[in-house]
Amino acid sequence: MILGIDASQANRKTRSGTEWYAWHIIQQFKKLLGDRKDLRVRLYIRDSLRSDLANNLPVNFEVRVLKWRLRYFWGQVRLSIEMLLHPPDILFCPAHTLPFICPKTGSTSPPVVEPVQFTTGQALVPPHAWGGKLGKGKTFTTLHDVGFEDYPELYDKLSLWYHKWAARKAVRNSTHIFTVSKFSKERIIENLDCAPDRISVTYLGIDKNYTIDKLLSSLEKYGLVNGEYLLFMGRLEPKKNIVNMVKAYEIAGVQEPLVLAGQKIYTTELDDYLEKKPGLKAKIRFLGYIEEDDKRALYVGATMFLFPTLYEGFGLPILEAQAAGTPVITSNTASNPEIAGEGAMLVNPDSPHEIAEAIVKLMNENDLREEKIRLGYENVKRFRWEETARATWKILSK
Repeated sequence: MILGIDASQANRKTRSGTEWYAWHIIQQFKKLLGDRKDLRVRLYIRDSLRSDLANNLPVNFEVRVLKWRLRYFWGQVRLSIEMLLHPPDILFCPAHTLPFICPKTGSTSPPVVEPVQFTTGQALVPPHAWGGKLGKGKTFTTLHDVGFEDYPELYDKLSLWYHKWAARKAVRNSTHIFTVSKFSKERIIENLDCAPDRISVTYLGIDKNYTIDKLLSSLEKYGLVNGEYLLFMGRLEPKKNIVNMVKAYEIAGVQEPLVLAGQKIYTTELDDYLEKKPGLKAKIRFLGYIEEDDKRALYVGATMFLFPTLYEGFGLPILEAQAAGTPVITSNTASNPEIAGEGAMLVNPDSPHEIAEAIVKLMNENDLREEKIRLGYENVKRFRWEETARATWKILSK
Protein backbone atom coordinates (compact mmCIF):
# COMPACT_ATOMS: atom_id res chain seq x y z
CA MET A 1 0.00 0.00 0.00
CA ILE A 2 1.15 3.52 -0.79
CA LEU A 3 0.30 6.47 1.47
CA GLY A 4 0.89 9.84 -0.16
CA ILE A 5 1.16 12.94 2.03
CA ASP A 6 1.17 16.56 0.89
CA ALA A 7 4.19 17.67 2.92
CA SER A 8 4.47 21.13 1.37
CA GLN A 9 3.08 22.84 4.49
CA ALA A 10 5.36 20.91 6.83
CA ASN A 11 8.37 21.75 4.66
CA ARG A 12 8.06 25.53 5.01
CA LYS A 13 10.81 27.54 6.64
CA THR A 14 8.38 29.58 8.73
CA ARG A 15 5.56 27.63 10.33
CA SER A 16 2.40 28.50 12.20
CA GLY A 17 -0.41 26.26 13.43
CA THR A 18 -1.31 24.38 10.24
CA GLU A 19 2.32 23.92 9.22
CA TRP A 20 3.34 22.63 12.65
CA TYR A 21 0.41 20.21 12.62
CA ALA A 22 1.61 18.74 9.32
CA TRP A 23 5.22 18.62 10.55
CA HIS A 24 4.34 16.79 13.77
CA ILE A 25 2.08 14.28 11.98
CA ILE A 26 4.92 13.36 9.63
CA GLN A 27 7.42 13.09 12.48
CA GLN A 28 5.11 10.76 14.38
CA PHE A 29 4.36 8.71 11.26
CA LYS A 30 8.11 8.06 10.95
CA LYS A 31 7.97 6.31 14.33
CA LEU A 32 4.59 4.69 13.85
CA LEU A 33 4.95 3.45 10.27
CA GLY A 34 8.71 3.33 9.72
CA ASP A 35 9.05 -0.43 10.17
CA ARG A 36 6.09 -1.40 7.99
CA LYS A 37 7.31 -3.56 5.08
CA ASP A 38 3.83 -3.58 3.54
CA LEU A 39 3.65 0.21 3.34
CA ARG A 40 5.41 2.95 1.40
CA VAL A 41 5.00 6.57 2.40
CA ARG A 42 5.51 9.29 -0.20
CA LEU A 43 6.11 12.89 0.86
CA TYR A 44 5.18 15.38 -1.83
CA ILE A 45 7.04 18.70 -1.65
CA ARG A 46 7.83 21.54 -4.05
CA ASP A 47 11.40 22.27 -2.88
CA SER A 48 14.23 20.34 -1.25
CA LEU A 49 13.33 18.61 1.99
CA ARG A 50 14.31 20.65 5.02
CA SER A 51 16.78 19.05 7.41
CA ASP A 52 14.37 18.76 10.34
CA LEU A 53 12.04 16.66 8.17
CA ALA A 54 14.84 14.69 6.52
CA ASN A 55 16.33 13.52 9.84
CA ASN A 56 15.72 9.84 10.60
CA LEU A 57 13.69 9.26 7.45
CA PRO A 58 12.76 5.54 7.41
CA VAL A 59 13.68 3.36 4.43
CA ASN A 60 10.02 2.96 3.45
CA PHE A 61 9.61 6.75 3.17
CA GLU A 62 10.38 8.43 -0.12
CA VAL A 63 10.47 12.11 -1.08
CA ARG A 64 9.06 13.41 -4.34
CA VAL A 65 10.08 16.96 -5.20
CA LEU A 66 7.46 18.28 -7.61
CA LYS A 67 8.91 21.36 -9.28
CA TRP A 68 6.53 24.16 -10.23
CA ARG A 69 7.42 27.52 -11.75
CA LEU A 70 4.31 29.39 -10.67
CA ARG A 71 3.92 30.86 -7.22
CA TYR A 72 0.40 29.50 -6.88
CA PHE A 73 -1.56 26.34 -7.78
CA TRP A 74 1.12 23.82 -6.79
CA GLY A 75 -1.33 21.94 -4.58
CA GLN A 76 -4.17 22.08 -7.07
CA VAL A 77 -2.35 21.55 -10.39
CA ARG A 78 1.17 20.14 -9.91
CA LEU A 79 0.00 17.63 -7.35
CA SER A 80 -2.80 16.63 -9.74
CA ILE A 81 -0.23 15.74 -12.38
CA GLU A 82 1.53 13.51 -9.84
CA MET A 83 -1.80 11.87 -8.98
CA LEU A 84 -2.26 11.04 -12.66
CA LEU A 85 1.23 9.68 -13.21
CA HIS A 86 1.86 7.91 -9.89
CA PRO A 87 -1.36 7.70 -7.85
CA PRO A 88 -1.11 6.49 -4.24
CA ASP A 89 -3.69 4.25 -2.64
CA ILE A 90 -4.32 6.89 0.01
CA LEU A 91 -3.77 10.63 -0.26
CA PHE A 92 -3.62 12.71 2.92
CA CYS A 93 -3.58 16.52 2.73
CA PRO A 94 -3.01 18.03 6.21
CA ALA A 95 -4.44 21.36 5.02
CA HIS A 96 -7.75 21.62 3.19
CA THR A 97 -6.20 22.30 -0.23
CA LEU A 98 -6.86 19.25 -2.42
CA PRO A 99 -5.48 18.64 -5.90
CA PHE A 100 -8.01 18.97 -8.70
CA ILE A 101 -7.47 15.27 -9.41
CA CYS A 102 -7.37 12.98 -6.39
CA PRO A 103 -8.05 9.33 -5.49
CA LYS A 104 -11.69 8.72 -4.71
CA THR A 105 -13.37 5.57 -3.41
CA GLY A 106 -15.70 4.00 -5.89
CA SER A 107 -14.39 5.73 -8.99
CA THR A 108 -13.46 3.07 -11.51
CA SER A 109 -13.57 5.05 -14.73
CA PRO A 110 -10.53 6.91 -16.04
CA PRO A 111 -10.41 10.69 -15.57
CA VAL A 112 -12.04 12.86 -18.21
CA VAL A 113 -9.46 14.50 -20.43
CA GLU A 114 -10.17 18.22 -20.75
CA PRO A 115 -7.23 20.64 -20.87
CA VAL A 116 -7.20 23.44 -18.32
CA GLN A 117 -6.59 26.73 -20.11
CA PHE A 118 -4.94 29.64 -18.27
CA THR A 119 -4.73 33.24 -19.50
CA THR A 120 -1.61 32.42 -21.49
CA GLY A 121 -3.59 29.86 -23.44
CA GLN A 122 -1.23 27.08 -22.34
CA ALA A 123 -2.82 23.78 -21.33
CA LEU A 124 -1.04 22.94 -18.09
CA VAL A 125 -3.12 19.98 -16.93
CA PRO A 126 -4.80 17.44 -19.19
CA PRO A 127 -7.61 16.13 -16.94
CA HIS A 128 -10.77 17.83 -15.86
CA ALA A 129 -9.64 20.23 -13.15
CA TRP A 130 -12.69 20.82 -11.05
CA GLY A 131 -13.06 17.83 -8.76
CA GLY A 132 -11.83 14.95 -10.86
CA LYS A 133 -11.72 11.44 -9.40
CA LEU A 134 -8.85 9.13 -10.13
CA GLY A 135 -9.16 5.38 -10.00
CA LYS A 136 -9.91 3.55 -6.78
CA GLY A 137 -8.42 5.02 -3.68
CA LYS A 138 -9.09 7.33 -0.77
CA THR A 139 -8.47 11.01 -0.12
CA PHE A 140 -8.35 12.55 3.34
CA THR A 141 -7.85 16.12 4.43
CA THR A 142 -7.81 18.20 7.61
CA LEU A 143 -10.12 21.19 7.81
CA HIS A 144 -8.86 23.08 10.84
CA ASP A 145 -11.65 25.63 11.14
CA VAL A 146 -14.27 27.60 9.22
CA GLY A 147 -13.50 31.05 10.55
CA PHE A 148 -14.03 32.37 7.03
CA GLU A 149 -17.70 31.35 7.38
CA ASP A 150 -18.24 32.60 10.93
CA TYR A 151 -16.14 35.79 10.66
CA PRO A 152 -16.01 36.69 6.94
CA GLU A 153 -15.27 40.33 7.79
CA LEU A 154 -11.83 39.30 9.09
CA TYR A 155 -10.69 38.13 5.62
CA ASP A 156 -9.86 40.04 2.47
CA LYS A 157 -12.06 39.25 -0.53
CA LEU A 158 -9.60 36.98 -2.32
CA SER A 159 -8.75 34.95 0.81
CA LEU A 160 -12.41 34.66 1.69
CA TRP A 161 -13.33 33.36 -1.76
CA TYR A 162 -10.44 30.90 -1.81
CA HIS A 163 -11.12 29.43 1.65
CA LYS A 164 -14.81 29.01 0.92
CA TRP A 165 -14.12 27.33 -2.42
CA ALA A 166 -11.36 25.07 -1.07
CA ALA A 167 -13.38 23.98 1.96
CA ARG A 168 -16.42 23.04 -0.09
CA LYS A 169 -14.25 21.14 -2.55
CA ALA A 170 -12.59 19.32 0.35
CA VAL A 171 -15.95 18.26 1.79
CA ARG A 172 -17.20 17.17 -1.63
CA ASN A 173 -14.14 15.17 -2.70
CA SER A 174 -12.72 13.72 0.51
CA THR A 175 -13.40 10.20 1.67
CA HIS A 176 -13.19 11.47 5.24
CA ILE A 177 -12.31 14.74 6.97
CA PHE A 178 -10.24 15.36 10.07
CA THR A 179 -10.68 18.42 12.22
CA VAL A 180 -8.96 19.53 15.39
CA SER A 181 -11.70 20.26 17.94
CA LYS A 182 -15.31 19.45 18.73
CA PHE A 183 -16.07 23.12 18.17
CA SER A 184 -14.67 22.99 14.63
CA LYS A 185 -16.60 19.81 13.87
CA GLU A 186 -19.87 21.46 14.88
CA ARG A 187 -19.14 24.54 12.77
CA ILE A 188 -18.16 22.44 9.72
CA ILE A 189 -21.39 20.44 9.96
CA GLU A 190 -23.49 23.59 10.23
CA ASN A 191 -21.70 25.69 7.62
CA LEU A 192 -20.76 23.11 5.00
CA ASP A 193 -23.61 20.60 5.30
CA CYS A 194 -21.24 17.73 6.00
CA ALA A 195 -22.54 14.50 7.53
CA PRO A 196 -21.24 14.07 11.11
CA ASP A 197 -19.98 10.53 10.44
CA ARG A 198 -17.62 11.88 7.76
CA ILE A 199 -15.71 14.02 10.26
CA SER A 200 -13.34 12.86 13.01
CA VAL A 201 -11.85 15.04 15.73
CA THR A 202 -8.14 14.48 16.32
CA TYR A 203 -6.76 16.93 18.87
CA LEU A 204 -3.34 18.43 18.30
CA GLY A 205 -0.49 17.67 20.70
CA ILE A 206 2.24 19.22 22.77
CA ASP A 207 5.83 18.07 23.18
CA LYS A 208 6.41 15.93 26.27
CA ASN A 209 9.78 17.46 27.08
CA TYR A 210 9.13 21.18 27.00
CA THR A 211 12.44 22.34 28.44
CA ILE A 212 14.64 25.35 27.81
CA ASP A 213 18.43 25.05 27.61
CA LYS A 214 19.39 28.69 27.15
CA LEU A 215 16.51 30.71 28.58
CA LEU A 216 18.42 33.80 29.67
CA SER A 217 20.53 34.11 26.52
CA SER A 218 17.39 33.84 24.37
CA LEU A 219 15.66 36.57 26.36
CA GLU A 220 18.72 38.81 26.34
CA LYS A 221 18.73 38.65 22.56
CA TYR A 222 15.37 40.44 22.59
CA GLY A 223 16.21 42.76 25.47
CA LEU A 224 13.76 41.03 27.82
CA VAL A 225 14.04 40.16 31.52
CA ASN A 226 12.78 36.84 32.88
CA GLY A 227 9.37 37.27 34.56
CA GLU A 228 9.01 40.92 33.57
CA TYR A 229 6.85 41.00 30.45
CA LEU A 230 3.41 39.94 29.20
CA LEU A 231 3.32 37.83 26.05
CA PHE A 232 1.17 37.22 23.00
CA MET A 233 2.37 34.62 20.49
CA GLY A 234 0.82 34.27 17.04
CA ARG A 235 0.24 35.93 13.72
CA LEU A 236 -0.75 39.57 14.02
CA GLU A 237 -4.05 39.72 12.16
CA PRO A 238 -7.64 40.84 12.92
CA LYS A 239 -8.97 37.48 14.15
CA LYS A 240 -6.30 37.47 16.87
CA ASN A 241 -8.03 40.48 18.45
CA ILE A 242 -4.78 42.38 18.97
CA VAL A 243 -6.41 45.82 19.29
CA ASN A 244 -8.71 44.80 22.15
CA MET A 245 -5.80 43.07 23.85
CA VAL A 246 -3.68 46.22 23.62
CA LYS A 247 -6.56 48.30 24.95
CA ALA A 248 -6.91 45.90 27.88
CA TYR A 249 -3.18 46.15 28.58
CA GLU A 250 -3.53 49.93 28.57
CA ILE A 251 -6.49 49.84 30.97
CA ALA A 252 -4.70 47.44 33.34
CA GLY A 253 -1.91 49.98 33.73
CA VAL A 254 0.87 47.45 34.30
CA GLN A 255 4.46 48.60 33.91
CA GLU A 256 5.88 45.46 32.32
CA PRO A 257 6.09 45.61 28.51
CA LEU A 258 3.66 43.74 26.29
CA VAL A 259 5.53 41.53 23.83
CA LEU A 260 3.81 40.71 20.52
CA ALA A 261 5.71 37.80 19.00
CA GLY A 262 4.62 36.81 15.53
CA GLN A 263 4.57 37.74 11.89
CA LYS A 264 2.67 40.89 10.98
CA ILE A 265 -0.13 40.00 8.56
CA TYR A 266 -2.56 42.91 8.82
CA THR A 267 -2.15 45.47 11.61
CA THR A 268 -3.50 48.72 10.15
CA GLU A 269 -6.06 49.26 12.92
CA LEU A 270 -3.45 48.54 15.60
CA ASP A 271 -0.88 50.82 13.98
CA ASP A 272 -3.41 53.65 13.76
CA TYR A 273 -4.36 53.21 17.42
CA LEU A 274 -0.77 53.23 18.65
CA GLU A 275 0.17 56.28 16.57
CA LYS A 276 -2.24 58.30 18.70
CA LYS A 277 -0.72 56.98 21.94
CA PRO A 278 3.09 57.30 21.87
CA GLY A 279 3.44 56.40 25.56
CA LEU A 280 1.58 53.13 25.07
CA LYS A 281 3.43 52.40 21.84
CA ALA A 282 6.77 52.70 23.66
CA LYS A 283 5.74 49.85 26.03
CA ILE A 284 4.85 47.39 23.26
CA ARG A 285 7.50 45.23 21.65
CA PHE A 286 7.07 43.73 18.18
CA LEU A 287 9.43 40.78 17.73
CA GLY A 288 8.32 39.38 14.36
CA TYR A 289 8.46 35.68 13.55
CA ILE A 290 10.13 33.65 16.32
CA GLU A 291 12.17 30.48 15.83
CA GLU A 292 11.07 27.44 17.83
CA ASP A 293 13.80 27.46 20.50
CA ASP A 294 13.38 31.17 21.16
CA LYS A 295 9.60 30.78 21.20
CA ARG A 296 9.79 28.31 24.06
CA ALA A 297 12.09 30.59 26.02
CA LEU A 298 9.66 33.48 25.56
CA TYR A 299 6.82 31.38 26.97
CA VAL A 300 8.80 30.36 30.03
CA GLY A 301 10.02 33.89 30.74
CA ALA A 302 6.61 35.60 30.50
CA THR A 303 4.70 36.62 33.60
CA MET A 304 1.48 35.69 31.78
CA PHE A 305 0.27 34.72 28.31
CA LEU A 306 -2.52 36.73 26.66
CA PHE A 307 -4.59 34.96 24.00
CA PRO A 308 -8.08 36.60 23.91
CA THR A 309 -8.57 35.76 20.24
CA LEU A 310 -11.84 36.02 18.34
CA TYR A 311 -11.66 32.64 16.63
CA GLU A 312 -9.53 29.51 16.93
CA GLY A 313 -10.05 26.08 15.44
CA PHE A 314 -7.76 24.74 18.17
CA GLY A 315 -5.46 27.34 19.75
CA LEU A 316 -2.14 25.53 20.11
CA PRO A 317 -0.40 28.52 21.81
CA ILE A 318 -2.68 27.97 24.81
CA LEU A 319 -1.10 24.56 25.37
CA GLU A 320 2.41 25.81 24.64
CA ALA A 321 2.08 28.42 27.38
CA GLN A 322 0.55 25.95 29.84
CA ALA A 323 3.34 23.46 29.16
CA ALA A 324 5.86 26.21 29.91
CA GLY A 325 4.27 26.91 33.30
CA THR A 326 2.91 30.31 32.30
CA PRO A 327 -0.62 31.35 33.39
CA VAL A 328 -3.01 31.96 30.49
CA ILE A 329 -5.80 34.43 29.76
CA THR A 330 -7.89 33.36 26.78
CA SER A 331 -11.33 33.79 25.24
CA ASN A 332 -14.54 32.17 26.41
CA THR A 333 -15.54 31.64 22.77
CA ALA A 334 -14.81 29.28 19.85
CA SER A 335 -12.56 26.30 20.71
CA ASN A 336 -10.54 28.16 23.36
CA PRO A 337 -12.44 26.88 26.45
CA GLU A 338 -12.45 23.33 25.07
CA ILE A 339 -8.67 23.35 24.70
CA ALA A 340 -7.72 25.44 27.75
CA GLY A 341 -9.74 23.36 30.19
CA GLU A 342 -9.56 24.75 33.73
CA GLY A 343 -5.97 25.90 33.25
CA ALA A 344 -6.78 29.42 32.04
CA MET A 345 -8.79 32.50 32.91
CA LEU A 346 -11.62 32.86 30.40
CA VAL A 347 -12.72 36.31 29.26
CA ASN A 348 -15.06 37.96 26.77
CA PRO A 349 -12.77 38.87 23.83
CA ASP A 350 -15.01 41.81 22.93
CA SER A 351 -14.51 43.45 26.33
CA PRO A 352 -11.14 45.15 26.91
CA HIS A 353 -12.25 45.93 30.47
CA GLU A 354 -12.90 42.26 31.26
CA ILE A 355 -9.53 41.28 29.80
CA ALA A 356 -7.88 44.04 31.85
CA GLU A 357 -9.51 42.77 35.05
CA ALA A 358 -8.07 39.31 34.42
CA ILE A 359 -4.59 40.81 33.83
CA VAL A 360 -4.73 42.70 37.13
CA LYS A 361 -5.91 39.60 39.01
CA LEU A 362 -3.08 37.45 37.68
CA MET A 363 -0.58 40.18 38.51
CA ASN A 364 -1.78 40.63 42.08
CA GLU A 365 -3.21 37.29 43.27
CA ASN A 366 -0.39 34.78 43.65
CA ASP A 367 -2.70 31.93 44.73
CA LEU A 368 -4.70 32.37 41.54
CA ARG A 369 -1.51 32.34 39.45
CA GLU A 370 -0.28 29.16 41.07
CA GLU A 371 -3.65 27.46 40.63
CA LYS A 372 -3.82 28.27 36.93
CA ILE A 373 -0.23 27.11 36.43
CA ARG A 374 -0.96 23.81 38.20
CA LEU A 375 -4.19 23.23 36.26
CA GLY A 376 -2.40 24.14 33.06
CA TYR A 377 0.20 21.44 33.64
CA GLU A 378 -2.62 18.94 34.22
CA ASN A 379 -4.50 20.07 31.13
CA VAL A 380 -1.66 19.53 28.67
CA LYS A 381 -1.53 15.85 29.62
CA ARG A 382 -4.66 15.41 27.47
CA PHE A 383 -2.78 16.32 24.30
CA ARG A 384 -0.05 14.18 22.74
CA TRP A 385 1.19 14.14 19.16
CA GLU A 386 1.61 10.38 19.40
CA GLU A 387 -2.12 10.02 20.00
CA THR A 388 -2.91 12.44 17.18
CA ALA A 389 -0.89 10.31 14.75
CA ARG A 390 -2.32 7.00 15.98
CA ALA A 391 -5.91 8.24 15.69
CA THR A 392 -5.19 9.65 12.24
CA TRP A 393 -3.58 6.45 10.95
CA LYS A 394 -6.40 4.31 12.35
CA ILE A 395 -8.86 6.17 10.12
CA LEU A 396 -6.55 6.42 7.11
CA SER A 397 -5.94 2.67 7.11
CA LYS A 398 -9.54 1.51 7.47
